[in-house]
Amino acid sequence: MAIPFLNNINLDDNQLLNAKIHVTSSAPTAGKGQIYLDSSTGVNKLKYHDGTAFVIADATVSASFNTSDGVITFTTSSGGTYTVDIDGRFMEDFIVAGDTGDDQTISDGNTLTIAGGTELSSVGSDTDTITINHDDVTRTNTTGTALTPDFGANFDVITGVTSNARGHITGVETTNITMPENDSVDVTAITTDAAYYPTFVSAAGDVALNIDGSAADKLSYNPNSQTLTVKNLVVDGTQTILDETVQVVENSTILFEGTTADDFETKLTVIDPTADRTISLPDESGTVVLNAFKTVSGDTNSAVADSATDTLTIAGGNGITTEATASSDTITINHDDTSSQASVDNSGNTVIQDVTLDTYGHVTGLVSKTIEVPTDREFVVDLNATDSNVAKATNTYTVTHSLNSRDVIVEVYHTTNYDTIFVDITRATVNTITVAFAATVTDGDYRVLIKKIG
Repeated sequence: MAIPFLNNINLDDNQLLNAKIHVTSSAPTAGKGQIYLDSSTGVNKLKYHDGTAFVIADATVSASFNTSDGVITFTTSSGGTYTVDIDGRFMEDFIVAGDTGDDQTISDGNTLTIAGGTELSSVGSDTDTITINHDDVTRTNTTGTALTPDFGANFDVITGVTSNARGHITGVETTNITMPENDSVDVTAITTDAAYYPTFVSAAGDVALNIDGSAADKLSYNPNSQTLTVKNLVVDGTQTILDETVQVVENSTILFEGTTADDFETKLTVIDPTADRTISLPDESGTVVLNAFKTVSGDTNSAVADSATDTLTIAGGNGITTEATASSDTITINHDDTSSQASVDNSGNTVIQDVTLDTYGHVTGLVSKTIEVPTDREFVVDLNATDSNVAKATNTYTVTHSLNSRDVIVEVYHTTNYDTIFVDITRATVNTITVAFAATVTDGDYRVLIKKIG
């Protein structure tokens, strides 16, 4: 919704920044000097009213171009003549050059042909387009077969590729290769010669590796029971035991899987000791309590448990008392009564003015106060000369508000559409204002609101 100004606006030689002319396809009702942008189809011109009708503002009605000196001459509807010197910046002919060969002059009216060279061709098409295509090149495809080679198998591989000067492949060489045989050791015979160490022994039972010929020091594996036997076992790294719920996973750490084999486990570990320590589990059933009372920190101090029989006491401080109930294992923390200040519920123009607090922020006093609201600070009247508080001279209304101050806020609005309008307002005296319109208005069409400040 537009804001109506019903009097002249004086910018006092200041700039009107980022302004936009009225854009409409219908000429507004106006008088001499009004301007607008005619947005009608095919027009889009700035127009002004010359006292008789709207005309295009300084539109070009003719133009000429002198090809000998590059000067363009424009004649406007206002009769003015303007010239533009393009200083030879128009093309009569031009020169085209390639990477090699002679430069060619393309004269006015001649055709520039873009031709294809070796293995290239050009095609002209709509709109204003030349397409450069790469010609087909003679070649022979070589297709391989997907293989999963085994030991001793044969298959072909590409060993050479031939290309021409433009990088096109013109030949492919292939070679047949053979995978080597499997290099394996077949240990099936019983060997008991102690002169050969290590010795593999195969029998109905264990397959053993004798390190020094002594059966007591052997490393053996029984495939029937899937059992590995070793005299001493040292694991340098993480040890994982499959299908078990307890694992030694790293130094000083035992991992418990639990009854459900999932991504969640519990680790039992120790903090690096600085002396010999002994931790004893009690001879009874139950659940081990983690992080039992040892140190409790307050805002200022800490309480440390010196023995297993220490008792944690929760004591009341300023304005606080505590009460323990053994039957329900409960400690109740109570806020003490600190004042007997009753609530205050005001109404009307009565409000709280003063609040008294003790050192703990408790309210100890409330003081109320009634605010007096004056009734002689506002004035409203229609701009109508028949009203006793309004006088009219030509297009100016003088309104007597009797507020005894020039510190007043004045607003005028239309009594039909209720839009706020802008007019020339003067605070003539402490009891009167004037509202001046630039043109004649009808009595009662506008209403003025006046509010005293201070």
